Amino acid sequence: MEQKIFRMNNEQQAEAKETRVPKGQGVIFIKTRMSDNKIHDLVSEMKAVAEATDVEVVDVIVDEFASCDIDRDDVSRLSDWIENSRVGIIMVKSITDISNDGDDLDKFIEKAMYYGMIIVDFSEHAIIVPYVPEDD
Repeated sequence: MEQKIFRMNNEQQAEAKETRVPKGQGVIFIKTRMSDNKIHDLVSEMKAVAEATDVEVVDVIVDEFASCDIDRDDVSRLSDWIENSRVGIIMVKSITDISNDGDDLDKFIEKAMYYGMIIVDFSEHAIIVPYVPEDD
């Protein structure tokens, strides 16, 4: 039996690359004071997961401040992405990087859920998704 091998020419390959549209946009948020090379490795790992799930990473926010207060510029920047963009996925090293105050963290998650965000926590291997009631 004769086998046929199908090959794409360069023009077809270019067209195939152009038509691959990400399923969503995401932002990476990392609170750390690690060295630059460790941050780069962590971001690379998170971007690999994003790429594997067809998520386009549009921003990487690295919060290097020691404070855990929710009123930080980098958390405000993340909130701006949530409220004023088409971003739908937030990838965090740890959800407690947003705040270690339970009430503040609950309020942040509540806001993210209101805007339909999916939060991926890499340290806990957890995904927080908005509640969608089932149709009756």
